[in-house]
Amino acid sequence: MAARRCEHGAVTAPPATGARQEPGLSQLRGRRGLITIAVTVLVSLLLLIPIGAVLQIVLTAQFDDRTPTQAIVVMDPTRVWGHDPAVLAARTDHAAELYRSGVAPVIMLTGRARTAAAERVLLLARGVPQQDIVSFTTTMDTLGSLQMIAAVLGDLGWSSATIVTDPPNAARAAAIASGFGIDAHLSPAEAGPGSAMTSDYVGRETAALLRYYLISRWTQPKLVGAAS
Repeated sequence: MAARRCEHGAVTAPPATGARQEPGLSQLRGRRGLITIAVTVLVSLLLLIPIGAVLQIVLTAQFDDRTPTQAIVVMDPTRVWGHDPAVLAARTDHAAELYRSGVAPVIMLTGRARTAAAERVLLLARGVPQQDIVSFTTTMDTLGSLQMIAAVLGDLGWSSATIVTDPPNAARAAAIASGFGIDAHLSPAEAGPGSAMTSDYVGRETAALLRYYLISRWTQPKLVGAAS
């Protein structure tokens, strides 16, 4: 197209005939880029959260903390293992060993009365004196059992406890106990079917630990060391 001459004789260029940049196109692309980044970060976090929970479970299962405390707490095995005698025996054996080692002067039993009665018989057979064994009828879940123990410790003015449970359950037990204000030390049972870090057991504990962090933790009262 020929150049046009204006009234004053100046020559002006013809209008461009190529593709034009649409108004706001760059802003639209920028928004899409930000959305893509946000979605990528969100998906990455959703993947990292369960991975972090699994790592917490696996690492905590390796602990055998024998720091002296005020009580040894034996978690009830009924919830997951259906009162498996081998699991119950492994936990009481470990608790008796901790008691004989001077970790704590008393053993606290949780769960149903029938389970606690069976544990008491095993502990007596392993040399733990009757007066140093106390039991509390609690729910069969980790949260309910530790809530009862935390209330008892708070009433006694105690703050620390050594928790005996299965290795896969140790991370959740520690998190829940700490949420109640207990100075929790973990010493999982080293024998029995419950001590195996199976994919099934770890998977269930991962789901339970995430549920605790996302839901239960926010309504959990501090029962030990709370201001009077």
